[in-house]
Amino acid sequence: MEYIFYDTCALLSDQKEIFKKDEKFYLSSITLNELENIKTSGTKDEETKYNARILLHALAENKNKYEIVLFQENFLKEIKKFNLPDTNDTKIISCALHLFKKFKNETCIFYTKDLACEALAAAVGLNVIYKKDVIDRYSGYAEFTLNDETLAQFYEKYLPNNDISFFEPKLFENEYLLIKNYANEIIDKYKWHHNELVKIPFYKAESKMFGKIVPKDGDPYQQIALDSLYTNQITMLRGAAGSGKSYLALGYMFSLLEKGEIDKIIIFCNTVAVKGSAKLGFYPGSRTEKLLDSQIGNLLESKLGDQLAVEKLINEGSLILLPMADIRGYDTTGMNAAVYITEAQNLDIELMRLALQRIGEDSICILDGDDQAQVDSSLYAGNNNGLRRVSKVFRGSDIYGEVKLKNIHRSKIANLAQKL
Repeated sequence: MEYIFYDTCALLSDQKEIFKKDEKFYLSSITLNELENIKTSGTKDEETKYNARILLHALAENKNKYEIVLFQENFLKEIKKFNLPDTNDTKIISCALHLFKKFKNETCIFYTKDLACEALAAAVGLNVIYKKDVIDRYSGYAEFTLNDETLAQFYEKYLPNNDISFFEPKLFENEYLLIKNYANEIIDKYKWHHNELVKIPFYKAESKMFGKIVPKDGDPYQQIALDSLYTNQITMLRGAAGSGKSYLALGYMFSLLEKGEIDKIIIFCNTVAVKGSAKLGFYPGSRTEKLLDSQIGNLLESKLGDQLAVEKLINEGSLILLPMADIRGYDTTGMNAAVYITEAQNLDIELMRLALQRIGEDSICILDGDDQAQVDSSLYAGNNNGLRRVSKVFRGSDIYGEVKLKNIHRSKIANLAQKL
């Protein structure tokens, strides 16, 4: 039999996988104390605090799947032989050591994702597995810098044969490939589509409302974002404030609306107050008036000119604003619409699922958001974030594209503010 002991870090990070397993596991009472402190800590980020709360609920609901080793001061006698400091890490290790001495003829493994804890556990003789945390850094594109020799090899051998074995890891369907030279300049842009490397053309959109929508300053990331908008049924645009998410999304949708290629633009709104801000309380008026007094109204007015222009589109039926609270049962089938989910980082997985299930076959969908810096509630943080979940589930689908915009174009102030 194999006995597995998790430290706090490993348990916190891998909780979903751990509870899916059939075998019983062990943890220290010190870990429970740490989790209680983490969930209300003023120094931990919202994602970590959220994960701690979820883990404590899972532990309460799955008591048959684990056993707690209660820490006792005399456990530290073994630890002190190694001149190790008296910390929570060493207390957790002492609990594992006590347990494993009990099961000395069995296979016992101490799991950690903390490099320092791994070193301490190994020092006292525990059988340690250090699992480095793998961060999902998918951006919708892969960037490769090639020297003159490998660049020639790519163009002469790999590109003509649509051979992407040259690149690791392999590309997903509709993932972009950006080729850089040694001066760090992007010299070519491709997309892996239906087992072919497709060269990206220069796209531009145009509308009376927005004028010409082209990549600002020749931004290559905005160029591939426009490609995704033109060629995929659903596109996710991620990036910091001022990187062009709403500029590209709204500009593209209004160009389609004015050309008659879509009949309406539908915006799903989850009007969450900005994290750390004071709430102003109740807004009077109809549902639409309340929405126009919120962040979605501010966005539309800044892009379309003023509130009168927005109200005109709403009265014509060309623009529909729907709060997330009212979308259950809604169906865009037959509407020939573009559905826009802005500030999509402020949706949990359930809300995101509900929103995407409203979209009919004849509609397109654009999501935008910044799950790195603009999540405004712990309800949407960490593993419960709907935007992150969409990326993981939809990537590789032939109807989906994703682009993380890198450059901030709004102003020098906005660019510097990103560093705060």
